[in-house]
Amino acid sequence: MPIAAAALETHPRFFFAFRQGARLLLEIYDADPLLAGLFSSQQRWLMSHAAFALACSRDPEDPSSGLYAARFISLVVEKQVASKNTAADFIQEILANGFVRVVAGHEDRRRKPLQATELPDRAMSQWLELHLAGLDGIDGGTRVETYRSDPGLQYRLQPKIAERILVERSVRTQGPAFDLFTWANFGGLILDLLIAEVNPGIEGAGFANDRLPAGRLSLTETARRFTISRTHVVRLFGKAAELGDIGWSGRRGESDIWISRRLLQQYWRYQAAKHALVDEAFEAVVNGGSA
Repeated sequence: MPIAAAALETHPRFFFAFRQGARLLLEIYDADPLLAGLFSSQQRWLMSHAAFALACSRDPEDPSSGLYAARFISLVVEKQVASKNTAADFIQEILANGFVRVVAGHEDRRRKPLQATELPDRAMSQWLELHLAGLDGIDGGTRVETYRSDPGLQYRLQPKIAERILVERSVRTQGPAFDLFTWANFGGLILDLLIAEVNPGIEGAGFANDRLPAGRLSLTETARRFTISRTHVVRLFGKAAELGDIGWSGRRGESDIWISRRLLQQYWRYQAAKHALVDEAFEAVVNGGSA
């Protein structure tokens, strides 16, 4: 049976699982910033999953299947992920950056089926394995072992996950501070950066505190790391501070930072919902659970 989100929300080890996941995602970004930028905000993350799922669904016998611009745009507009223009720009971006290519022999002017190239294929595999490993760490399961033993599992599993992610409200919104970060340009990665440094003590004993230390974070270095303007970072942190979810032990931007327990709880609920959806999809694909 898949692990329910409610069980993850109350499991003391789950924090350490998703904190490790945040650290690994940052490592992926540092290794290939252009590629990892596809996951830099909630909107781009959702569009990336939608595009990959459509690419996985291609049936050579069905010319209307798979990923092509019009189908992608229609899907993300229907699911209220992005506007038509934003979706169209995203397709042009991933084409220009070589993350997708036109399927050989199908260079039709009206419809150009697209397929993921090796780089996003590998990144999605890392994302899947990261989440499966987090789940294994909770119940001692063998999801990662199963995943690694079946090369085709990625292409059956990811579309099932995307189906759930695109309609599940709890992975799209959790509260003002969470939404502020995750829907901002590179805000999702900045939030991961904060969570990666939270240290509540042994088995979460420090979660009783309203302010959780998250190390020293330079706004200038953060902007440089993610190749965004310092003004954008300052504005983002300023809004979070107004909400009472970010603060400094001393001078702003020059001392240890803290995040509110409320912000951590919002992030925690999001991670619980997301991991539960991954596990539900894994169960459906691998063990024949309900689709």
